[in-house]
Amino acid sequence: MAPEYLARGRLTEKADVYSFGVLILEVVTGMENNKNKTTEYYESLPSTAWKHFKQDTVVEMFDPNLMMHSYPNIDFQKYAIKVVHVGLLCTQEAPSLRPSMSATLKMLAKDDVPLPAPSSPPFIDEKTMELNNIRQRLENHYDGDDCSSVASVSHSDFYPR
Repeated sequence: MAPEYLARGRLTEKADVYSFGVLILEVVTGMENNKNKTTEYYESLPSTAWKHFKQDTVVEMFDPNLMMHSYPNIDFQKYAIKVVHVGLLCTQEAPSLRPSMSATLKMLAKDDVPLPAPSSPPFIDEKTMELNNIRQRLENHYDGDDCSSVASVSHSDFYPR
């Protein structure tokens, strides 16, 4: 959901562009935007895509069901990276920075349209990214390991003087 809709409850064309951006990110990655809402440090799909875009690891996000390698004459990987780029343009924090829907469709349909660099999606800052990276490393570290801890309990009785 577009941040301006959450804040003011008003739907606009730019809110629709935001939603379309999330939708195309979901299609290319096979991930749901609200998958991790129960975790303490929620990372939205646009935030995850932004992180991969900045680290030049967008390919790692692709849905394996896309079968990009099945068609050797078509560069699906290049096009899928372009779709993520357009998705990030559509989900920029400031509505004024988001392209119009017609410009979005033109970017997706034509190869000769230059894509501007996207800015960060909403609700993301360096601290949030750092916390999400720490959480991810901890989850990866403890996946598959049998973790246990020992807790001790003491009991004290209090008597009046």
